[in-house]
Amino acid sequence: MTLETVALIGVLTLLTLNLGADVFWLVVVSPALQQIDDQSLFTIVSNIYTQALILMPAIFLIALVCAILLNFVPKSRSEPYLLKIGLATLIAYALIVGLGTFPISNSVLSLDQLESVKGIRQVQERLDMILWFRFPVILVSYWSFMHYALNPKVQSN
Repeated sequence: MTLETVALIGVLTLLTLNLGADVFWLVVVSPALQQIDDQSLFTIVSNIYTQALILMPAIFLIALVCAILLNFVPKSRSEPYLLKIGLATLIAYALIVGLGTFPISNSVLSLDQLESVKGIRQVQERLDMILWFRFPVILVSYWSFMHYALNPKVQSN
């Protein structure tokens, strides 16, 4: 198996995890959280957010490394420009997550320190709003890498 193939499998697998988490949150978790009281919402969101801060950056960083690798190793398939689109949208996704998450992180941490549930609905609404922006971006990234993976291999001379 070539380095290109390993990196392609890696980026697609790890993007699937990120994409799946975003979709699951948008269609299942977010509507469910709207139905619960503020104290429960605070407890759930702060626990989920804490776990996400531990696991998701590692998953994302490995996907990003695979995407970068794909742009530098020799290409074996047609339409290699798709790798650049995939990497660019993955970087855009990282910027959206970073710029959107840091203020929320500060809000959740300050709420946690004060043991207060005031403001948790605003934090949750901001998380949901950011998801609606980042979801299509990661979807384009995933489609770009998938489309490249499905392209026929180019005959080398």
